[in-house]
Amino acid sequence: MRRVALLVIVAAACGKSGSTGPWLTDPGVNGHTRFFPLAGTPHDPTTPGTTVSCDACHPGNTFAEFDCTTCHAADATDPLHTGVSGYTHTSPACLQCHPSGTIAAPADHDTRFFPRGTGTAHAALGCRQCHTDLANPTVPANFACAGCHATLSGFSTAHAAVTGVNASTPSAQCLVCHGDSQVNKVAAHTQFPIAAGSSTHDTVCLQCHTSLRTDKPFAADLAAFDCTVCHAQAATDPGHAGVNGYVYASPSCYGCHPTGTAAPANHDAAFFPISAGTAHVGIACTACHTDLTHPTDPANFACASCHNGLPGFSGKHDPINGVVILSVRTNCTNATPVPLTSSYCLRCHADSQVDRVASHPGGDSAFGNGTHRGAGCLTCHVAMRTDKPFGANFNKSGASQGSPGCAACHANGCGGN
Repeated sequence: MRRVALLVIVAAACGKSGSTGPWLTDPGVNGHTRFFPLAGTPHDPTTPGTTVSCDACHPGNTFAEFDCTTCHAADATDPLHTGVSGYTHTSPACLQCHPSGTIAAPADHDTRFFPRGTGTAHAALGCRQCHTDLANPTVPANFACAGCHATLSGFSTAHAAVTGVNASTPSAQCLVCHGDSQVNKVAAHTQFPIAAGSSTHDTVCLQCHTSLRTDKPFAADLAAFDCTVCHAQAATDPGHAGVNGYVYASPSCYGCHPTGTAAPANHDAAFFPISAGTAHVGIACTACHTDLTHPTDPANFACASCHNGLPGFSGKHDPINGVVILSVRTNCTNATPVPLTSSYCLRCHADSQVDRVASHPGGDSAFGNGTHRGAGCLTCHVAMRTDKPFGANFNKSGASQGSPGCAACHANGCGGN
């Protein structure tokens, strides 16, 4: 009799969608939010024509008890949970994964969120092993990465080169770097050295990668970077005084410093003159270096693309008084043209300028009747400089009896035929 009276009271209470109390048992539809959202959802008992009722979900003696399985039968829910580790067709399990009554794991969990499909390292894990609070499943603070991974063998070794990461690192930070489960190893960061102990950038990953992804707002956009966090403008501007094309912006920083190191201080002495008074003083780094990742590779210079179009370029390289410049002898009667590529430009112009043919020591007298005029500069000067390995050695010692050198025409040595 007491139970019948209680049910009558409960039924009356459930019908009051806007009730605020003083109800001892029923919080009302709106007040039910802190337990299980009802208002405006498929579980709202006040929706006209609905078959949902308070008693259907709470068939027991107390509202603390609930039943999901009466409406959500196993034959309908089991197929939908194929492959979901930890799934059981019980009401407590239902609520834990569906605390708001909606589908907890999005259908595109693997593509939009965190990969856990077949073949991934997390394929066999249940929802609750990663999400400590299923009512707020996408809050990074509620992930359980660290609780599991920090105890795995090899964790410390795998993160030894990552500055600022250890077994105490919170899960939220794990997800910032591992938004796709895996992440490129620090060892693969060869273009811009960052490993712990690096002489240039022994810094925390997130100190450079400050932007978050739009598809995964809990993960860092590792393709984006910020140099200005550490390199303040007040310090960098004076260091770039006179550097044409300098802009205080991260893309510009990386464009000239792709390895994280500074441009060589002895650019003029050991490399290519660009100081005041030289022809290239106003040229920006990227105007000459097409690949700043490999700035000293002659194949990556842009000499030809600029100089070939200058007025008078061809005339300056035409034979002068019979002296051939752009050819290399293969034997006494045959020669191949020197291609007008940047690497060959640097071969003769390693110091920006080059001595003219007219200033060749001794003129033709050094070669008797001038029969060497048609040999071509690079036929004789085959040795490369030691200070600039991309430049030909035009000193006397730079001439070689090797191949091609003198032997191209003098098969038996310089004194031979």
